Amino acid sequence: MTTGRTQSFSQLGGHRMLDLVNTVHWRLSPDRRRDALADYGDILDWALQLGILNDAETESLRDAHLRDPRRAARVVDEVRALRDAVYAALYESADPGPVVDAYRAAISEGVLAPGARGWRWTFPLDLDLPLRRIALDAVDLLTDDRQTSLAQCQDAECGWVFLDTSPRHNRRWCDSADCGNRNRVREYYNRRRDGDRERATGV
Repeated sequence: MTTGRTQSFSQLGGHRMLDLVNTVHWRLSPDRRRDALADYGDILDWALQLGILNDAETESLRDAHLRDPRRAARVVDEVRALRDAVYAALYESADPGPVVDAYRAAISEGVLAPGARGWRWTFPLDLDLPLRRIALDAVDLLTDDRQTSLAQCQDAECGWVFLDTSPRHNRRWCDSADCGNRNRVREYYNRRRDGDRERATGV
């Protein structure tokens, strides 16, 4: 088991790259927005939890990033940029060029080799490994026919995204027990307030 600090990340997106997008909390609120990927250690925690890295790779990279903090910081910036490019391409109809460029850069450092589950890309075990594997997953999502199920939480500030696999494709909230409950309570009190106002004014 890997050692070191860890934090738990949401996995409600339905695809690892949507879970990566959701490492930005309160994306639509300039005042509340918070990035859960503050440094390279956070990226390792996320990549381990989501299966991008295994325990041995994570341990090796924890040691490596302490030896080269400048390069590790660059990888953090590039992962964040790729994450935001994925969001922009999927939810803002932006040019997917930055995602494709990251993919091309990744495979230029890799080798396509046969494995137990078919052909797969293998990469050097260096600080860029999480970024390269994320780039492959990003293109996988951009070419996934499930894009027709893309949705975004209807909370005005949340901004979390997901694949809507509900039977009627009418999922409104990232988490019904969180944003869903908060907004239902707000809607209830707004209706009560409006009703009281109408009764008070006789309108």
